[in-house]
Order: sequence, then structure tokens, then C-alpha cells
Amino acid sequence: MTPDEARDSLTTISHDTAELLDIDGWKESGAPSVGSCSGGLNWAYIYGAPIPDSAPLEDAQTVADYWKGLGMTVRINTEHDPVVFATGGPLQGISFSTGPGSYYFSGTSLCVPGDADDWR
Repeated sequence: MTPDEARDSLTTISHDTAELLDIDGWKESGAPSVGSCSGGLNWAYIYGAPIPDSAPLEDAQTVADYWKGLGMTVRINTEHDPVVFATGGPLQGISFSTGPGSYYFSGTSLCVPGDADDWR
């Protein structure tokens, strides 16, 4: 996988998952940021929306089911506002938070060969 493919995988999964939730107002917090990892580089990305009038636990389950279908290992924490955590498959990791203040995805791509300094 190339650095471009790793970045695109992260943003595509975030956007495709958001489309499942019937929520308006999704925005990037900024462009994906590049970082160094063991053996190369990876990307970090945050994508969020205002909290909707919906059922957060149902939304969390929708996200979890989709990510499981992508081959990721998934768990839902319901201690406070529901949060979904996933690792493996096409990403190093990603989470979906239902609060406080906003819904958002925060993820990290797989580590791929490359030099982060060359991408900055």
C-alpha cells in the first residue's frame, strides 16, 4: 500500500461510515496529518458533526456492525456516551464518539513505507 492509498483508506472509511448515520453537518477538522511510525509513515484524521437528535447507542451499533464487516476487531464502551473502538483490517485503528459536544471519528491509517518528512 502506498502513502496515498493509506490516507485515502482512512478518509474513505470515515466518510462511508458517516453516510450510514443520516446526520448532516459532517466536517473535517483539517486535512489528514502525516506522522512517523515504525518502518514508515501513517496518517491521522478527525471527521465530526454536531450531535443529532438520534439514539447514540443505536448509531454506535450501526458503526460497530459496519466496521466488523470490514474485518476489524470492534468493541463498544457504554460507560458514558457510547464510543466504538476498532483495530485491524484496513486501518491501524479508528474510534467513533457520540459525545460530549459532537459526534466524531478519529483514526489512524496503517503504517506504510515512506518518510513522513517528505510528505510534510
